[in-house]
Amino acid sequence: MSPPRFSHMLSRNYLIFVIVLCSLAGYLCYTLLTSRQSVDRRDNLVSKTHQVINIAEQTTALVEGMLAAQRGYILSGDTQFLDKYQAKKATVSEQLAALTELTSKNKAQQSRLHEARNYFVMFANQLEDRAARFHPQPMPELVDDVNVIDNLRDNLSRLTDAILAEEYELLGKRIRTLEKEKQNYVDTLLVAILAGTALLLIFNAFLLAAQQGRNQAESTLKETRERFTLAVDGAQDGIFDWNLQSGELFCSEQFFRMLGCDRPTPFGISEFIERLHPDDRDKAWASTATLEANGKPEYSQEFRMRHDSGRWIWIQARGRILYDQQHKPARIVGAHTDISQIVRANEKLQAEMELAQKANRAKSEFLAHMSHEIRTPLTAISGIAEILERQRDSLNDRQQKLVRTLMLSASALKDLINDVLDFSKIESGDVELQPQIFGLGQLFEEIVSMMALRANEKGISFLCDHSAVKDRDFYGDRSRIRQICVNLIGNAIKFTDVGKVTIHAFFEDRNGQPFLRVDVADTGIGISADDFELIFERFKQVNSSESRKHGGTGLGLPISRNLAELMSGTIAVSSTPGAGSTFSLLLPQTLPLSATPEPEDSLPSTDLRAQIRDVVTDTTRILMVEDYSGNIVLVGYILEELGIPYDVATTGVMAVDLWQEHPYDLILMDIQMPEMDGFQATRTIRQREQEQQRQRTPIIGMTAHALMGDKDQCIDAGMDAYLPKPIVEADLQRQLLTYLRRTRRQLTA
Repeated sequence: MSPPRFSHMLSRNYLIFVIVLCSLAGYLCYTLLTSRQSVDRRDNLVSKTHQVINIAEQTTALVEGMLAAQRGYILSGDTQFLDKYQAKKATVSEQLAALTELTSKNKAQQSRLHEARNYFVMFANQLEDRAARFHPQPMPELVDDVNVIDNLRDNLSRLTDAILAEEYELLGKRIRTLEKEKQNYVDTLLVAILAGTALLLIFNAFLLAAQQGRNQAESTLKETRERFTLAVDGAQDGIFDWNLQSGELFCSEQFFRMLGCDRPTPFGISEFIERLHPDDRDKAWASTATLEANGKPEYSQEFRMRHDSGRWIWIQARGRILYDQQHKPARIVGAHTDISQIVRANEKLQAEMELAQKANRAKSEFLAHMSHEIRTPLTAISGIAEILERQRDSLNDRQQKLVRTLMLSASALKDLINDVLDFSKIESGDVELQPQIFGLGQLFEEIVSMMALRANEKGISFLCDHSAVKDRDFYGDRSRIRQICVNLIGNAIKFTDVGKVTIHAFFEDRNGQPFLRVDVADTGIGISADDFELIFERFKQVNSSESRKHGGTGLGLPISRNLAELMSGTIAVSSTPGAGSTFSLLLPQTLPLSATPEPEDSLPSTDLRAQIRDVVTDTTRILMVEDYSGNIVLVGYILEELGIPYDVATTGVMAVDLWQEHPYDLILMDIQMPEMDGFQATRTIRQREQEQQRQRTPIIGMTAHALMGDKDQCIDAGMDAYLPKPIVEADLQRQLLTYLRRTRRQLTA
């Protein structure tokens, strides 16, 4: 056969084959397409049936929800139930519209839905009519509507059940038809696969197309490689591939640029190790050595590497570990990132934090020093004022007025200092609560006796009803609760010029837990509702003119609220401008009242002085350790009134020497003194008591710091008790009575 004839025959056969092939391929494509479309149509019908079922089931629940919301409104009168009702009603309307659209070709369902819509309208109208007749008092006539509403609901449920029943039956039929269509599709697909196998015999027709595909793939690969290179360069991360088994290390150009290299240089594990910071080498290799034990696919660590300029840069290495068939680490593939700037920023932040902490410590030290420097002379001022006040009967009217002014000024100064220090401690988190069980009756009697005098001086009525808690015990910080009450009552008296201040204390149940509630009501200037939060901000007062008129720092209420919140309580306020305010303290009772309260000394100061004189003997002697002359005069006067002989030491060294020479029944020890402070003096005395086997001498610490931890420091140093300055004479008398009695019992035992 000649080549031209052979070529002609080959071309003819090829053409015939192509025609047959195209016809077969077209038939298969048409069959597959029509089968796929048929399956999709059946699937859409099944989905639509599912939608109808879901919507119908939801409609029943929504109707019940409408009824429940309407009943909730009838029972409680809460309009939120009406909002829920309207929302559910709108949803039901939408659901019925959706059902109508989905079953538009089903006349039976359309008939049922038409009937259901009518019942729904009547059901909704009946509910809304009943809601419109709602009254807070019980209305028996509303009960008559229940049967009507229930019948309408039952009819809706009946129609919904009928819709569901037909749809479930229709769903079963459609699912069976869908399964049959899918089987036909699978059979057609199988035929297509068999035909496709035959198409492989004509591979010579696709050689050219295959070659073209190869060329296109190579072009795409080249483009992808270029895109990857651009992405790596843009990210400025160095890519690495480390073969852990062979030790080979590949790093991209960007990694070398991080190290300051102009171009890639021979770089292996030895060069990598050489560039590591000496302090990071062990850590880096230890992290690598634990890869097999950890079994984690992620790899991450940070280390320093030497730059070509000689400086050190921080590198973060992160990547993924590839394991071999034995599940041993084989390769680490990832990226190196220069994080030097981040590290420097963190170091700067750490330095600033340390500076802030140092400044905070300096502030605390300053507060402690200022507390001592202010409270020390204030002890003498307030103490002498109390002594003069106690002797006012021997003074003329003018002198009594001066003494009273001195008392009020000292009290105001003491309150101001306490407020500033308390707020500083609250801000720094240094407030230390000292909870105990105590009697509420005694607490409120103390508060009333103190605050009634202020009210009488202003000429306003002062009433306190604490009968409901008079015989009750409470667990909490007694002094802080007293401070809050005094602040609230003091403010009420301060801002009330005409009328009265009323206090009502009682227990109320809040979510099953008993709360102590103290309402402080006044008929003063009042506060606008917009300013409720302002009055609880530090150094803020609502009206500057009122601030100038009544005084104050604006710290009392912020401190009181913070203290209440520390005790898991709060302070609420209600007020009307010009008509007065009511502040309510709420504190939870956190401990069973079956526990035994700590004993409280309720004796008046006159009885305390008499009892102290009874325990004082001819051999009684006290050592007063104090370096401030004003406090020496004050405490000395108190001791002389009680008939107690005493010695004075102005330094810790002098105190130890006097104690060594003379036996004392009690030592009043100041904390901050020259040469040797009170802590060291106490430790020295306790050590020598053990060495010399001497009887323990009671030591009462007196400190003007009054910061968190001072009491613990006193006890840790070996002291028996603690008195903060300014010294309250009654507190000092109680401590004297307690420890002089104890010393007398030891001597007579």
